[in-house]
Amino acid sequence: MGKHPIIANGEMYAEPLSKALGGGPKQMPHDYLEAKQRIINALDDLTQNIAKSKDLFLDERIICIRLEPKFEAKSYIPNTLINEMSSGLSKIVGGRKYTISDNESGSSAKLYFIRTTDSGIHQLKTTLQNGNRDSVGQWQQEIRSIHTIDLLGPDEKIMGFSDGWQSGTVEFVLHPLPSNTEKEISAFFKHSGINIDNARIKTYSDGITFISAFCTHENVQRVKRYNPLRAIHPMGSISVTPIRNMVGSRCPVVHPSSARPNINIGVFDGGADASLPLLTGYVTAVDGSSEPALRELLEHGSGVCSAILHGNLAGKSGADILEPPCVTINCYRVLPIHDYRDYDLYEVIDFIEAVVPNSQETKLYNLSIGPVGAIVDDSISRFTYALDKLAYEVPEGAENPLFVVAVGNDGELPPTFNRIQSPSDTVNGLGVGAYTYNVKGKKIPASYSCVGPGREGAKTKPDLLDFGGSLDHPFVVPSLDQTSLSATAGTSFAAPMVTGKIGKLMALSNRVSPHMGRTLLIHNAEIDNSIPKNNQGFGFCTENTSDILECTDKNVTVMYSGIIFPTQFLSLPIFAPHINEMHGNVSISWTVSVVVAPYANDPDAYTNNCLEDVFTPHSMIFNFTKRGATAQRINLLDETKIPLVKQLIGSGYKQSSVPVSHPAKRTWDEDDLRSVDLKWDTVIHKSVTMRSSSLFSPTLTLHALGRNGFDTEKIRYNVAITIKAPKYEGSLYDAILQTYQNLTPIEIRNISRLTV
Repeated sequence: MGKHPIIANGEMYAEPLSKALGGGPKQMPHDYLEAKQRIINALDDLTQNIAKSKDLFLDERIICIRLEPKFEAKSYIPNTLINEMSSGLSKIVGGRKYTISDNESGSSAKLYFIRTTDSGIHQLKTTLQNGNRDSVGQWQQEIRSIHTIDLLGPDEKIMGFSDGWQSGTVEFVLHPLPSNTEKEISAFFKHSGINIDNARIKTYSDGITFISAFCTHENVQRVKRYNPLRAIHPMGSISVTPIRNMVGSRCPVVHPSSARPNINIGVFDGGADASLPLLTGYVTAVDGSSEPALRELLEHGSGVCSAILHGNLAGKSGADILEPPCVTINCYRVLPIHDYRDYDLYEVIDFIEAVVPNSQETKLYNLSIGPVGAIVDDSISRFTYALDKLAYEVPEGAENPLFVVAVGNDGELPPTFNRIQSPSDTVNGLGVGAYTYNVKGKKIPASYSCVGPGREGAKTKPDLLDFGGSLDHPFVVPSLDQTSLSATAGTSFAAPMVTGKIGKLMALSNRVSPHMGRTLLIHNAEIDNSIPKNNQGFGFCTENTSDILECTDKNVTVMYSGIIFPTQFLSLPIFAPHINEMHGNVSISWTVSVVVAPYANDPDAYTNNCLEDVFTPHSMIFNFTKRGATAQRINLLDETKIPLVKQLIGSGYKQSSVPVSHPAKRTWDEDDLRSVDLKWDTVIHKSVTMRSSSLFSPTLTLHALGRNGFDTEKIRYNVAITIKAPKYEGSLYDAILQTYQNLTPIEIRNISRLTV
C-alpha cells in the first residue's frame, strides 16, 4: 500500500451556514417577587457590612453577584442589573466559581466581581423597590437567577496553601481599578506590611495586577481583608532536573553538513554550552540573566537543546553518526535569577515578554523550567497568562507563536499537590508530561510526571506524553565534558522531544505552522484506554514524526486552517466520494485547535472564544417534527419516502433546517457542556466509527462563540480530519484529489538538503 503526502487546502471548500439555535426557556429557581425581596435584603446586609466591616476599602467597592447553580452560560451575565447601578458606571471586572455553603450538597456556582460605589449599590436597591423594571423580561430573568449579592469572604481569597505554611513566596492578584491602580498598589503594601522593595509588580493593559513577594503567614492574614484583592496563592521553589555523568560512555558525532536549517526554535532555560560537539553550529547561546552561569543549569539547558536536536541518545556511542538537525536554536539563559526569592520567576517572564514579540523569525518555544507548585482552579498565575497573551496577540497576518511547556515532576505527591504546574496550564500551548517503559517494555506514564486535569479552557492536560526517562530507562544527553554522555529523567526532557517533533514537521513542509503541528501531534497521539485521562491527556506522542505527514490509499488526512468569527457557523466537508456505495465500517477522527485571547480576571471563563463542533454523517437525513406528535427521521435520498414527506408536511410537520447530527445534540446546561463536551476548551479531539451506508457527504460544522467582550473577535482555527475506509474499492486518496481539485498534497521537503 503506497504512501502519499497528507492533503492541504480543505478550508477552500468550507461553507458558512445559517442555523436556527435550539433550546427552550430554562426553569428558574425563584419566583420573581420572592427573588426581588431577597436581593433587597441582601443589599441592606451588604451596605451594613461595608460600613461595619474590618475589610479595607478604597473609594470603589468590589462586590460579588453570586448566581444559582447551572447558570454559567453567558446569557445569564447580569448586565441589565449592573447597568442600573450608578447609571451604567458599574462594571464587571472578573469572575470565578464559588461553593454554596448554605445548602447540604455544597455545590458550586458562578460569581461575578462588580466594581461599583456606595451610590451604585443604593441606586440598585431603589430600582428594585420602586418596581420600574418589574415588567422587563430580561430584568426578571437576571433577578431570579441570583443567589445573593455580597462581599468575597477573606478566606475565599486564599487558595493552595498547605497546613502549617508559615512563610514563602506568594503571588497576589488585584482586581482592575484603572483610575486608581497606583493607589490600589500602594494601599496593598501599606495594609499587608510587605516591603515593596522585596516585591515584583506587573499591571497588564486590562487592569489586572500581579504581585510576587516573599511574605509571612501574618502578612497573608492581614492582607486577606483588602477589598481589591481577589486571590492569594503560594509558589514553590525553583528546581531543575539533576543530571549524572555516565562513566565510560562516549558521545556520538553529528554528520557534517554545510546546510543551515531555516526553522529556528527558542529555548528559555539555564543556558547552554554551544561549544559542545552535538550543539555546535545549531545552538546560539544568548545571555538573558545578569547572574553568572551555574554548571547544573548549563547542564540542564544543554540537555534540553540536545533533546530538541537529536532526541534521546540512549543506545548511542562514539561509533554512531547522527543525522544533521533540521532546526536551529536560540537558547536564552534566564537562570539563575537575580532575586533568589523570585519563585514566581517574574524576572524570567519580563525577559520572555521582551523577546518574543521582537523575534519574528521564531514562532516555536520550549520551556522546561517553571515555578514548582500545583495550579489552583480559581487563580491564574502571571506566567500562564503572559504566555497565553503572547501566543494570541500578534500583528495582523503574523503567525501565532507556540509554547511547549513541561508539566512538572511532582506526580508522586498526594492529590492535589501532584497536579500540573504553571505555566503548563496554558490554553494556547502544549503541556507535556513524561512516559517511560515498564518491565515488559510497554509505555507507561512516568510516576513523577504531574497529572491533570488542567484549568477551565484546557481541561485535558497534559496535552501529550513523550519519553522523559526513568531510573531503569534514563534519558541520555551530552555531558559538559565535551566527550561523554550523561543520564537524567524528567518532564524537562519530554517537552523538548515534542518541540523537536513540531520543528521537524515545520522543516518537512511549509504548510505546517507551529499550531498546525500542535493539532497534528494531538490528532495522531496514541491513547491507552487502560490509563486514566488525567495521566495521559490526549495520549502518547507519535515516535516517528514523518509518519504524521503521510497517508495511504484508504487512510487519508486533510488539513484545514482559516479564520472564523463568533456566531458564525462554518461547514467543513469531510471528503469521501462514493463512501456510501462501499461495504464495511468507516472511521472518522477530527482534531480542532484554536488560539484565543485569555481573560485572567475570570479563571472560570479564561478563554474568551471557543468553537463547538457538530458532526453530520448524512447530508440528506432530516428530522420532521410536530408539537405533540412523534418525530420522524427520513432519508430524502430514498424515493419511496417522498409520499410520506408530503403527507407529513400536509399534516403540519416541519422539516429541520439542518441534517441530523451524530450523536444527536441534546439540550444541555452550560455546566454539562463544559464537563462532558469540554465547551470553551481550545482543543477538540473526537472520533466515530459508522457503517459506510450511514454516510453521505459528511460534514463537520464549527460554531464560533465569544464572551467577555470578545463577541466580534476573529478566531484562527487549525483542523485535521482523517477518514479510514479499509474496504473502499480502489484508492480513496486518489478519488478525493480527482473529485476536489482545489485540494493539494503537501510538498514534503528533503531535510538533508535544507538551506537558507
